[in-house]
Amino acid sequence: MRPMKKLTKTLLICLLSAYALPSFAQATDDEIYVYQLTERKSKISIAKGENITNRKGYDNQPHFYKKGALLYTSQLGGQTDIMLYDLKKGTTSNLTASEVSEYSATMVPGLDAFSVIRQDLEGNQLLYMYDINQNKAPELLLDGIFPVGYHAWSGNDVAMFILGQPVKMVLTNYKERNDRTITTNIGRTLKTIPNSDKIAFERYEEDKSVVIYALTPSTDKFEKIIQKPANSSDWAITKNGTYITSVGSKLLKYNAQYDTDWVELIDLGETAARGMTRMAVSTDNKRIAIVTSR
Repeated sequence: MRPMKKLTKTLLICLLSAYALPSFAQATDDEIYVYQLTERKSKISIAKGENITNRKGYDNQPHFYKKGALLYTSQLGGQTDIMLYDLKKGTTSNLTASEVSEYSATMVPGLDAFSVIRQDLEGNQLLYMYDINQNKAPELLLDGIFPVGYHAWSGNDVAMFILGQPVKMVLTNYKERNDRTITTNIGRTLKTIPNSDKIAFERYEEDKSVVIYALTPSTDKFEKIIQKPANSSDWAITKNGTYITSVGSKLLKYNAQYDTDWVELIDLGETAARGMTRMAVSTDNKRIAIVTSR
């Protein structure tokens, strides 16, 4: 996410920094690369990366829309908008183009719509839904829950990273509004686990380690998947349940069916010399989007 518009948000900036998240006040220059991904049982190959942004400025938070397009956040002037990149045509369009900022686009299950964190003119960060075809006005989904930082869906349930002291995860059914706090001290990454009703998230433990867990919304219970490698960043999950993360310029993978610990996949070398900040895997499991810093 990008710089806050209100000075009253300084406390929240400090809270985010404490959890190793990017500082809102820090200008960033990012590129989004889309690579071909092939996964067969325990083997994963990544090849033929293409820079789809290739400009100075903030382009981040990739999320695949079905199999033919990629949503991402882009800073344009004084605020951020949600962009759609058509992977077949190689074209980019602005889906929000508003006077306020939108972040963290995520497809809403069962609908041709995406949800975003929308920062209004007063600086509030709320969860909104946008029609992908821009035929409907944006809809506020969860009045009263803020400030939202990140989120992930499982059916009608949505898990949210809520800023505060401490940072916490709030889970609710957006139709029934059964809001509850699941745990605290979570990290920024929340992902829907493919082919399941679970949501994966990371949490900072008392021993300073960071552990990835799987949450079952119907029971509010979560179980450990694996501890993240030291100095690792964001992570994604393939259709076959493989977790992919990065350390420096290297990508690593872990699949409980085949691996006992993280295994190196590939070193992206100069392309990722300054590290990788975000990643996402397409729903058809044929592409992976990776954000690198210039």
